[in-house]
Amino acid sequence: MNKRNIILLGIIAAVIAIGFGAMAYIHYNSKPKYEVVVQYVDREIFRAPLNKDALYMIKDGEVSEVPADTTLASMGDEGLETKHYINMMQVKDDSVQVIESNCENQVCIAIGTLTSDTYDFPITCLPHGLIITIQ
Repeated sequence: MNKRNIILLGIIAAVIAIGFGAMAYIHYNSKPKYEVVVQYVDREIFRAPLNKDALYMIKDGEVSEVPADTTLASMGDEGLETKHYINMMQVKDDSVQVIESNCENQVCIAIGTLTSDTYDFPITCLPHGLIITIQ
């Protein structure tokens, strides 16, 4: 091999190495650092990044994103405790809280807000079988 081919192979190897390094950097930094995790009874039913602001409705063990103006009152009869188990979970400003629930004791609301700094104690709604944590 002549000197020119060796230099060309070196350049190609350097470009490949830089490409792999850039991909690894992007992959590592694109993962959310913290996630909201919702467990229903004994299984995980939902996981979302803590840095994505959204309102989620947890209805009978199923989670769906809903418009920000959704309330139990706006749901009419569907929001009644006798029809469904419903919790409204808000993820905002790298924090999570249950802002509404049709459970009888409202402990899930009273627990307050979890953040990436204060996530030692989970939000629990025992009547609905929910545990909300940050991981």
